[in-house]
Amino acid sequence: MLLILFLSFPVFGTSLSLDLDSDGVKEEVVFSPESGLLLILRGGREIWSGLPSHWGAWKLVVADLDGDGFKELLLGVKIKTRFFPERHKSLFVLGWNGNFLYARWLGSHMSKPLLDFVAFDLDGDGKDELITLELGREGKGHLLVYRWIGFGFGFLWESEAFFNGVLFSDGSKAGLRLSDGKTYILSISDGSFTLRRCP
Repeated sequence: MLLILFLSFPVFGTSLSLDLDSDGVKEEVVFSPESGLLLILRGGREIWSGLPSHWGAWKLVVADLDGDGFKELLLGVKIKTRFFPERHKSLFVLGWNGNFLYARWLGSHMSKPLLDFVAFDLDGDGKDELITLELGREGKGHLLVYRWIGFGFGFLWESEAFFNGVLFSDGSKAGLRLSDGKTYILSISDGSFTLRRCP
């Protein structure tokens, strides 16, 4: 029997200070998966809070998927759906209009079982791509890249299968770290995606 482990870093909570709506005023976004809290503050005053507890939120990534200057909140959730009745990881996209969050896309399932996700502008067009780590049928990980298409995501690329990988994005690059210490940076050149080994 082959045991496959996917490494991940625990998420204890997030507090981000950023301008969600490009009005020159920073909001503070506070997220705690342990308590299911999502709170947005402006000038120290709460302007929005709440999350349905049945969403089982486990991760928050802030991105600009469509390049309009208004940030989207990508929320990792653990849900059950009609066609996927077992609780599983999925992704919701919440929009921000300057006063409250609203649902832009409530995904029931990704292409394969979702393990993790980040967002990063790979091609420099001002729109963040969604990069996911998903579990293939052979029990190995796959990196997938999606682009926002107005309502949901369009598939762009999928990596070859690999064992024991951790997805990362540090603000200047995104990629994959394997348990043997090798790191690969995801990049695009002439419309083709590649995972380039870091020296």
